Amino acid sequence: MIKNIIFDFGAVLIPIDESKTVKAFEALGANEELLQQKKLFNNFEIGKISSKDFFNSLQPFMFRHVFLGDLRNAWNAMLGELPEENVQLLKRIKKDYRIFLLSNTNVDHIASIKNQAGMFLYGQFEKQFESVHYSHELGMRKPDKKCFVEVLKRNNLKAEETLMIDDKEENIQGAAKAGLKTWHFNPQTDNILQLKKEIKSRLD
Repeated sequence: MIKNIIFDFGAVLIPIDESKTVKAFEALGANEELLQQKKLFNNFEIGKISSKDFFNSLQPFMFRHVFLGDLRNAWNAMLGELPEENVQLLKRIKKDYRIFLLSNTNVDHIASIKNQAGMFLYGQFEKQFESVHYSHELGMRKPDKKCFVEVLKRNNLKAEETLMIDDKEENIQGAAKAGLKTWHFNPQTDNILQLKKEIKSRLD
């Protein structure tokens, strides 16, 4: 029986379109090697490097010097607006389940989302969760099994009673290795507003 739900953030609770960031970087003069810097992106997501160092590290992959503000805007271009209806969903869901947030993200994305949503809406969003776990604060990221284990441990959760909702296949596999139940969320076809129905019909 599912008693706890861990939500991913991007593409599950807020729209994400990574192609917008790719196009924004291309417009600034990025070369093809930029998209191959997975280690750099991952280090930023686990808080291993600062925001300033991250954007400075992007400069060598540009054909010309780009102002930091323009790099930051391109990096944040993928982010959609936080839907208020999803905040209302969380308010309803928390009446029946313990709910948590676990997201691979970075300080600039969170700052941008807060700025776009406004402090009141974002405050209401975070308030719905018992605890919020961002990779840049945890110092680890999905799909690493220890990331899921750490969240379970911090919140005294049993893996077999916990559902992880995530749009990335590798993250779903990591959660399954940690013993969690999973929902591989497809933002193109699935509707998070139908969460209770999904749990009852497929997962519980």
